[in-house]
Amino acid sequence: MPPVTARDEGAQRLLLHDLLGALERPERADRLGAEAAADDGLLLQVARRHRLTPLLSAVCGKSLPADVGEACRRDRLMTAARNLMLAQAAEECLAAFAAAAIPVIVLKGLAYESAYAAAGVRPTADVDLLVPDDSRRAAFAVLDRMGFEPRAAAPGFDEADYHEVAWRRGNIEVDLHLALAPYVRCHIDYADVWARAVTTPIGRGQGKALSPPHAAVFHALHMAIDHFDVPALYLLDLSRQLPSDAAMDAAWATARAWGCRRPFATAVALAEAFLPVWAASHVSQPAPWFAARVASRYGPIAPLPRPAQLARKLLHFDDPVTALRYTAVQARRKARELIENRLRHRPARERLGLDPK
Repeated sequence: MPPVTARDEGAQRLLLHDLLGALERPERADRLGAEAAADDGLLLQVARRHRLTPLLSAVCGKSLPADVGEACRRDRLMTAARNLMLAQAAEECLAAFAAAAIPVIVLKGLAYESAYAAAGVRPTADVDLLVPDDSRRAAFAVLDRMGFEPRAAAPGFDEADYHEVAWRRGNIEVDLHLALAPYVRCHIDYADVWARAVTTPIGRGQGKALSPPHAAVFHALHMAIDHFDVPALYLLDLSRQLPSDAAMDAAWATARAWGCRRPFATAVALAEAFLPVWAASHVSQPAPWFAARVASRYGPIAPLPRPAQLARKLLHFDDPVTALRYTAVQARRKARELIENRLRHRPARERLGLDPK
């Protein structure tokens, strides 16, 4: 792939602004037709990279050029089918955890789907579930009995204080969270998280989800962990979690209490920069310099270079002590993983202490 030039980045950023503008104000979708005719496929590339095509089909499909509209329609059908399959798997997991008396909260994609008016518009890659940390071993046993196999998806996944473990069965992946983020990353009040969980539709039934302020801050923290190199769909997710000044104030209070002020500030500033209608619906705070820097470089298709990823990660700790502690823990985990991969070669089941199959 040829290198992405500053001009290419600018064109992609403008297209993303127009795509999100059409989603906020569908009457403006007609201008996408001229852009699609002139950009030789770039409009569809940007829309797909930012996971917007299913929502575009639902909101402004009739205003899109025929070929772009058909591609978005197909993407929506595939999203609907995939989400249905994931919802069924989530229902199965919720029933199995309930039978084992393990509390569970559904996170991210499946929990966000009800915030969108139409079905099949919010793509979801996997099933994200949160269980209490003291239910770690019991939850592993439940997924094992259901036929899921663990994966060595990240350095340190088998350590007793690691915050998530990936499991797969066929083409269904369950990301089992024992915490919302690495324990050294911030100081989340888990008693409050569990006490304030709310009921949400999951497939044909119901499950528990994070309360709105907790969901918004967790979403921002997840964006920061991914260096804010995330699809613009995440900006729409955040806007739906923060529909009012009261919701924004509650989320800011949570972000400060959890030590996630910087991730939340950048997530909000980024969403405000690309969603002007939503930005006008609440009282905005001036974007701090690190948030403005992220917003100015957001949008292109090309992945963020590794040095820029590290810089963004370090900029989004609320204090240097936490950043140093997190860096030390991650360095140790990566060193241990290197030893595991080169010398020991133990399968994920053995590393988690599960019986061999």
